[in-house]
Amino acid sequence: MVKKGDEFPVKVLELNSEGKGVSKLDDGFVVFTDKALPGDEAMIKIRKKKSNYAEAKLINIISPSPFRIEPVCRYFGTCGGCKVMNYDYEKQLDFKTNAVKNALSKIGGFKDLFIPPAIGSENIFFFRNKMEYSFSDDEWLIDFNNDTNEAERSDTVKQGYALGLHVPGFHSKIVNIEKCFLMSEYSNEILKFTGEYFRNKNTSVYSTKSHSGFLRFLVIREGKNTGEIMVNIMTSDHDKELMNEYRIIMEKRFPAVTTLINSVTRKKAQIAVADEEYLLKGEGIIYEKLKTGGGERELKFRISAGSFFQTNSLQAEVLFRKVTELSEFKKTDNVLDLYCGGGSISLFISELVNRVTGAEVIQSAVDDANVNAKLNGIENSEFIVSDIKDFLTDLRNAGEYNKVIVDPPRSGLHPKICEILSESDFEKIIYVSCNPHTQARDLQIICSGEKYKIDKVQPLDMFPHTYHIENIVTLTVKR
Repeated sequence: MVKKGDEFPVKVLELNSEGKGVSKLDDGFVVFTDKALPGDEAMIKIRKKKSNYAEAKLINIISPSPFRIEPVCRYFGTCGGCKVMNYDYEKQLDFKTNAVKNALSKIGGFKDLFIPPAIGSENIFFFRNKMEYSFSDDEWLIDFNNDTNEAERSDTVKQGYALGLHVPGFHSKIVNIEKCFLMSEYSNEILKFTGEYFRNKNTSVYSTKSHSGFLRFLVIREGKNTGEIMVNIMTSDHDKELMNEYRIIMEKRFPAVTTLINSVTRKKAQIAVADEEYLLKGEGIIYEKLKTGGGERELKFRISAGSFFQTNSLQAEVLFRKVTELSEFKKTDNVLDLYCGGGSISLFISELVNRVTGAEVIQSAVDDANVNAKLNGIENSEFIVSDIKDFLTDLRNAGEYNKVIVDPPRSGLHPKICEILSESDFEKIIYVSCNPHTQARDLQIICSGEKYKIDKVQPLDMFPHTYHIENIVTLTVKR
């Protein structure tokens, strides 16, 4: 019988949906191991034992998988930014395609679906247009001499300053990062400089225990297609003199930064949402551009500090083009775009349809969508603030449209929304999701009414080196 602390060798068979290596013992008992890859023969140590599975720590690799590669990032395996950077990228895509297949089959109950390979990201490093880094008085120290790059908690040495990314499973522990391979080289220089600047000034760091201290977050946003850069230093209060000193040095060191903001948040929760904003340089906004289907038209998007925008700009173009292709839009279509955010998809398809209406519960997102429509001279779109469930419940709203796009958060759709959609009269339903599990659950409900069937599926990788996968599913009426 397996118990906590046991060590033994295993053969890793596959990855689970969270990117952990899956092994089976002789009696069929399942063990999940972080940083273990399919094909690895590894020595592991049991960390947690449950009734039907165990979680283990990777001690060492006995024989490596042929698809195991050396991760380029020295923080891999410690910070929560990447999970499978040590896996060949083509195999990452296979893993993500299988994650979609398994979810639709095992959770949704859909059999014999044709699911094409996941569309890969052209750029697998430095692709993000936004990163949030946290300040902390509780640094996680890394033993870089450990072959598995496994972080061990240090209770004897306490560092009082860190700027970086969270350690999974810990509320306040932050890995002090000087270079991240997810955003640009230029942003890394800003990150490193900002961390050193405030450390040298002995500026206090916010503590999640005492809820005191000044520095909280550093948020960097870039227009990948415009070159514009926003730096937002988030603090618990506004120190005019200190922020002015920071601005002067930033302008000299980083002239490419187009806008610099000091956001103040007094919330106890560790979320980078501002209560107040103080503009230090520029207009407080940046712009991003996306090319539509044939590349003849370029859309411009206004991005403020609090705006939502797809985090991988170049792959967002691919995503929106694929949505357009699978939806087979016509000039007579009236399209409803639910969970429209800042209106990206609505505006992207606007020239192909008669009209499009976006609905979103967040007022600031709708404000952004209306600004972006005006910015691009688009007159056949409108955006409204509404609870999606309430909006659909009024059948008069849904009756005006022949196609609907839903792009909900990771938690998926409310069951009531699924029921309404299952009985609706839409010619086509397009479901875009960043979580195949909740998507499969929702599709099972929508298709249970015997009215709709799955027509096409297309996975697409927005976030290389993670276990996340975007997936597009179109539903049509059964004939």
